[in-house]
Amino acid sequence: MRNSIKFAAVAATAALSIAGLSACSSSSSSTAAASSAPASSAPSSSAAVGGMTTCDAATVGPEAVKAAQAINANNTFETQDVACDNGWAVATGILGGSAGEEGAETDAESSSEGDSPQGAPTSFIFQAEGQFWIPKAAADVCGTIDGTTYPADAQIPEALFTAGCLAG
Repeated sequence: MRNSIKFAAVAATAALSIAGLSACSSSSSSTAAASSAPASSAPSSSAAVGGMTTCDAATVGPEAVKAAQAINANNTFETQDVACDNGWAVATGILGGSAGEEGAETDAESSSEGDSPQGAPTSFIFQAEGQFWIPKAAADVCGTIDGTTYPADAQIPEALFTAGCLAG
């Protein structure tokens, strides 16, 4: 009798663990974009990734700004689009320097020229770890790039390869 109770307890624990792990994995693709950004080809929605964090411009955008400032403390980044797939995110936008930096425009110049930021089109790659978006270097996750074909050794999902690895 005692062995059957232990076996039942172990079996129940294993079943709950498997159910919990399958709930943590995300195989859906979602894309969220800022309201001024163009719509992307993937479905547009805010989705919990791994049950812990959200993949949308409001969540990933500030992480992209931090990634830009890790390159240079004076950098700015305007997120134009966020694409997500299987616990990965790519934020694309314009990377520029702040006012006062050589070559950077001032606020007055910016307003006189319209709303377009000055800088280079850039993308930042992130992987979800729990409740955090961890920046990843393209050299580490894009694999051996040979043209525009998705490499077999890439870690980033194929759906994000072009935006994260081949664009700016």
